[in-house]
Amino acid sequence: MTKSKERFGWNLLAISPVWRIIRKPVFPLVLQIIGLAGVTVLAINGWGVGLTESPQELMTLRKTNLTTLFVWGLWWPGMIAVALLAGRLWCTVCPMELVNRLGDALARRIGWPRARLGRWLKAGWVIVLIYVALQFLVAGFSIHRVPHYTSVMLAALFGAALLTGLLFRDPRSFCRAFCPAGALLSVYGRYTPLQLDIRDPDVCGGCKTKDCVAEKNRFRFDRRSCPSMIQPFRRRQSDPCVLCFQCAKVCPYQNIGFGWVRRSATSREHRSLKPFEVLFLLIAAGFVAHEVAGEVKWFDAVFHTVPTALHAWAPSVPFGWFEAFWFLLLFPAAIWLISLSASYLLGQRSPWKVVLIAAATGAAPVVAEAHLAKAVAKGAAWGGFLPLALTDPAGIENLGRIQNETLALPSAVIGLPAVGFVMLLTAAVLFWRSWSWSREAVPDSITAARTGLVTASLCVASLLTFWVWG
Repeated sequence: MTKSKERFGWNLLAISPVWRIIRKPVFPLVLQIIGLAGVTVLAINGWGVGLTESPQELMTLRKTNLTTLFVWGLWWPGMIAVALLAGRLWCTVCPMELVNRLGDALARRIGWPRARLGRWLKAGWVIVLIYVALQFLVAGFSIHRVPHYTSVMLAALFGAALLTGLLFRDPRSFCRAFCPAGALLSVYGRYTPLQLDIRDPDVCGGCKTKDCVAEKNRFRFDRRSCPSMIQPFRRRQSDPCVLCFQCAKVCPYQNIGFGWVRRSATSREHRSLKPFEVLFLLIAAGFVAHEVAGEVKWFDAVFHTVPTALHAWAPSVPFGWFEAFWFLLLFPAAIWLISLSASYLLGQRSPWKVVLIAAATGAAPVVAEAHLAKAVAKGAAWGGFLPLALTDPAGIENLGRIQNETLALPSAVIGLPAVGFVMLLTAAVLFWRSWSWSREAVPDSITAARTGLVTASLCVASLLTFWVWG
């Protein structure tokens, strides 16, 4: 292989100890089993907890209880960070994929007839609907504060992963059509240079067996052909690769790598967002704005002026439902209407759907960075509670000690102004990079893409500035 054809500037699989671990038959199965055991313990730990506490007590219990602390304060922020740094690496260890595969294997062994995922399911629309439903449940029923509700959610995910494997014969049916994190991972995982790709295109071009896509290898325990039904030698940005590394294992030439991919690789060719990714991005922009604004009390009050007014008009309806309606629907609609209008004023003459896709594509990296900022801030604020939660997993005793002022609240690992300053610098760099990415992704709608980028950047920069200076 010549250096000019090598796609990797740095290949993790070229490190001998790493490759020896990955090529073992139990990889990544053993990691998924550990993840399955961990999630099961968390579900059991939270079951029945938090049903009698007041809303004020739940604000503290969500951090002292190990289940809510880990799921909402550490795992979810951590998954966002991992997606932006290493793409779908979380999928490598995800226990839901294992449960879905077990359901699929059971159904194949029994031999009962199963359905195919239709075009609508494959298009990702249900993924976005489940994500939105989850956010409404967070706002309306505070499932992120009540450990029992979080446990119910984890059990529901396990059940859905198993059921979809039993009902659909498409591989990884849960991951492809029902995973609530699927759209987030698909969009945010686009922008990292750490990718799985081929090392030398000529090697794949001369391969006669194509073991990485061969039908005969599809249902093997290990060294399978791609379970996601993609062609590893034709990687595309935001394809369904979930980094199971089976293609790397089965390749007879060790021509699959994972690491820092050169800019010329197909996995790093910037493309416009898919329709379901656009819908997710539109909604996520409102959710992220809500999350980031919530870190500054006075601005949070300003941001919630509309739902507060709506709640005053109908006080019998819980405020959380108005809040969710605001940041998941009304606020995103207003922001993107402004972006569309600005695009047309600046001369963009494409149909509105094309303009919307371009604007969302341009804004996506900045929205992802703002989500990362919130994830870092939450991890820093909640991380200090982990030692307490490990000593009292249910969190009830520590809640009482905090209420009696015999236990001080742990301080944040990193202060909000420091996080805001670093993220402002990151946003500036990302804006500069995204300015050129947008030309590559949507060359025919560059005005709309850059208008979306500028609109999102101004919103994010303003919010992060409040973090720094209050």
